[in-house]
Amino acid sequence: MARRVPLVIAAIALAATLFYPGPVPDHDSVTKAVARVQPAPPPRPATVTVSAAAGALSVPRSFLGLSVEYWGLPHFAQYGAQFDRVLSLIHVPGEGPVILRVGGDSADRTFWATDVRRSSRWAYDLTPSWWQALGTLVRRTGARVIVDLNLVTGSPYMAAQWARKAEAALPRGSIIGFEVGNEPDIYSNRYWSKAVSSGTLRTDLVPLKLSSISYLDEFEAYASALSQVAPNVPLLGPAVANPSRNLSWVATLLGGPHAGLGVVSVHRYPYSGCVHKSSSGFPTIARVLSEKASAGVASAVAPAARLAFAAGLPLRLTELNSITCGGKAGVSDTFATSLWAPDTLFELMRAGAEGANIHVRADAVNAAFYVGEGGLRAQPLLYGLALFARTLGPGAQLIHAYEHASASLHLKAWAVQLPGGLVHVLLIDKGPYAVRVDLSVPATGPATVQRLLAPSVRSRWGETLAGQQIASNGRWAGHRTTEVVARSRRGYEILVPRYSAALVSVRTQGAIAAPSQSAPHGRTVLVGVRGRRPAAHRAPTLGRRVVTGPRNRSRTRL
Repeated sequence: MARRVPLVIAAIALAATLFYPGPVPDHDSVTKAVARVQPAPPPRPATVTVSAAAGALSVPRSFLGLSVEYWGLPHFAQYGAQFDRVLSLIHVPGEGPVILRVGGDSADRTFWATDVRRSSRWAYDLTPSWWQALGTLVRRTGARVIVDLNLVTGSPYMAAQWARKAEAALPRGSIIGFEVGNEPDIYSNRYWSKAVSSGTLRTDLVPLKLSSISYLDEFEAYASALSQVAPNVPLLGPAVANPSRNLSWVATLLGGPHAGLGVVSVHRYPYSGCVHKSSSGFPTIARVLSEKASAGVASAVAPAARLAFAAGLPLRLTELNSITCGGKAGVSDTFATSLWAPDTLFELMRAGAEGANIHVRADAVNAAFYVGEGGLRAQPLLYGLALFARTLGPGAQLIHAYEHASASLHLKAWAVQLPGGLVHVLLIDKGPYAVRVDLSVPATGPATVQRLLAPSVRSRWGETLAGQQIASNGRWAGHRTTEVVARSRRGYEILVPRYSAALVSVRTQGAIAAPSQSAPHGRTVLVGVRGRRPAAHRAPTLGRRVVTGPRNRSRTRL
C-alpha cells in the first residue's frame, strides 16, 4: 500500500490541475501552473428565477444574420455546400430566412458598369459571374440580401445601375434593402487619396470630408436615384461605426426627409486588432468576456435604437463582431468568443435592436468559420452562434430572468418562452469559478441540459455543444449528450463549470409571461414599401436593475 501513496498524490495533483479555478495559463507556462496546484473549491452558489415580471418581448424574425465582403462572396459560393451548412446552423426554423448582408470595407471599392476596372489594384469589379454566384446562392438557400452601396467612390447614378442589375440577377423579393455607404463617420480623405492614387480614378473626386450633413445630402441623392429602379426596396443608413460617439449622424438622418429609409443601420466592434496594447480598445480574452464587450455594446447602440423607435423605424446592426481590423490571434479565435456571442446578441435584443449580422471575412482571424478544399472549419465563434439559435424557436419571446449571485461571479442568464409552454434558459458562466445555480421556473417536470464546453477559455479547438462537434461537412458529429435534471424543493440544480454555458429546457403548464402590448409577435423585418413606416415596433427595453454590494449582486434581465 505504501508504494501506492505517491501514485495517489500524483493523481490528485493532476485532477487539481484540470480543475484549478485561477486564470488559464499560457501554453508556455504549464509547468509553472502545475507547480502552484491547489484543490479546486466547491462551486459557488447562485439563484436564477424566471417569472412573469415585465411581460414578454417577441424575438424579431430573422434576428441573426451574416455579413460578408464583396470580394469574399465568390469564395463562399465556390464552396456552397459548406456555406449552406453554416446558414443552417445559425438559422432558427420557422422564424424567417437568414439575412445576408453583402458589403463592408469592400463596398466603397466596388464598381458596376463603370470605366474603373480591376486594373486598379484598389478596385473590385462586379462581373456577370459574380452576380451569377450570388443568385445561385440565394436561390439555393432562400436567404434574403442587404446590398451595401458604394458611397465614397461611387455615385447615385452608379448605385441605380447597380440596383437594377441586382434586381434582375436575384430572385424576385430576395433583396430586402440597399444600404447607403459603409462607416462614413470614420471616413479618411488621406487614406482614400492614397488608395486611389495608383488607379484611374482622380483623387480630387474623393470627398474631402464626410459629415452628418453631407451624408444626409448624399442619402437623399441616392434615394432619389434608387426610387426610379427599385421603388419597393427599403434603404438602410447611416451605417455608422460608432453609434454612440457619432449619434448625431443618426439624428441628422432622421431629422431630414429620409425618404425611402426603412431601417436605421449601425455597426459595432468593442475592440480592435489595430490599436496599441496600451489602448483600452486593445483586445484580450478578459476584455472579450467583460460586460463592456456585451452589455457595453448594447449600451452604445441603445441611444440610436431610441431615436429609430421614435421615428417608427427598426434598428439593425449590419456589422457585428468582437474585434475589428480582422481580429487578433489568440483572442478572436478562442472559446471566449463562444461565450461572448450569445450574451451580446441577447443584450442587443433587449436594447431594442431588430437584428444583427455577424461580419465574416473569408480569411480573417475573427471569422466564425472557414470553407475550402479541406471542408468547413468551424471556429469557436460559430458554436456560440449555433447555441444562440438553439435557444430560440418559432414564436420565441424573451422573458424575465432574475439573478442573485456573489459579486465575484460572472454569470449571465437569459430566458425564452416558446409556444406550448416550452422554456429555454441559457446560463453563461464567463468567470473563473464554477457555479451551482438553483433555477426557479414554474414547472414540475424534469429539465434537460445541453452544454457548451471547451478544454479552456483559450482553446481554439475541442469545443462541443451537447457533446457534439461540427465536422468538416458541416454536420454535427459524435454522440449527442444531454442531461436530465429533476426538480427539487429549491428548483432545478444546474452545475455550470467555469467558462462554459448550459442551455436548460423545461416545459411549463402554459406561457409564463403575457406578451407586452408594445411587442407584437410576427413582425417581418426589412420587408415593406420604401418610405412607409412599420405598423408596430416594440419600445426598446433599456433598463436593467442592478444592486451591487460587497458580497452579493442581484440583477434583473429581460
